[in-house]
Amino acid sequence: DNRHLYHNSTLALDADTGEIVWYYQHLNDHWDLDHPFERLLVDTVVRPDPAAVSWINPRLQQGEERRVMTGIPGKTGVVYTLDRATGEFLWATPTVAQNVISSIDGATGAVSENPELIFGGFGQEVLTCPTAMGGKDWEAGAYSPRTNMMYMPLRNACARMAALDDGGRSLYSLSMRNELAPGTDQLGAVWAISAETGVTAWTYEQRAATMSLAATAGGLIFVGDVNGRFRALDDETGEVLWEVNLGSPVSGFPVTYAVDGRQYVVAGTGTGGNASRWSAMTPELRPSSGNNIFVFALP
Repeated sequence: DNRHLYHNSTLALDADTGEIVWYYQHLNDHWDLDHPFERLLVDTVVRPDPAAVSWINPRLQQGEERRVMTGIPGKTGVVYTLDRATGEFLWATPTVAQNVISSIDGATGAVSENPELIFGGFGQEVLTCPTAMGGKDWEAGAYSPRTNMMYMPLRNACARMAALDDGGRSLYSLSMRNELAPGTDQLGAVWAISAETGVTAWTYEQRAATMSLAATAGGLIFVGDVNGRFRALDDETGEVLWEVNLGSPVSGFPVTYAVDGRQYVVAGTGTGGNASRWSAMTPELRPSSGNNIFVFALP
């Protein structure tokens, strides 16, 4: 049936036997839009807002307390919320521009791909949103139990792709030319999304691509970008509260910890990961390539 199980799926395995307890397939993938990223395990009231959420299970009782798996597990930038005990689909909604998923059946959770973007022959070019670098990629998001919101570093980017008859010499036998999503010149973004309602509380956008972020109990979101900026945002409003230029792409995962009652935040810089490819989309921004670790103390 060409579903290619179990790729781009979330699987729950029995820890004692390794048997599959349940699975959910997020996408039958033709475009290198992987779904291997962090899943957030949250106990929350589930009350998806139909005005904000695109696909909702019609059997869901609004206001139920559920043990869910939520977040943005893949490059499409789509938020998925499942019952983590059973794998039941509860709700899903897109964030940044995407055109590869045409619909999700709320009753079954079955995902339908956009047939116009499925390659029908070698050399056929399609515009896919997001690009194969994401939407969301390996750069980590975060969750705050204080606000019951998830915070995700996202990119407004698409790609012109074509299937190549090159004997497998190209990665996945695909060509890809990245470009900004239609209607924006801002590549980087952070989205704050309620785990209860699916409502987007705020978005922060900027020219440079955003990288991994971390949330603190004190109401701060720390996020870096490929232009070397490291910022603290207010977790309820997205307001920039503090900013520093670290010189080169903040490509590492921010870390926070405490010693003797003092809290610290660590940022790592360098041109690893996708930093160089993202920088190529904003050529007027010219960060250096230094590799450093910076440690800051919170007041």
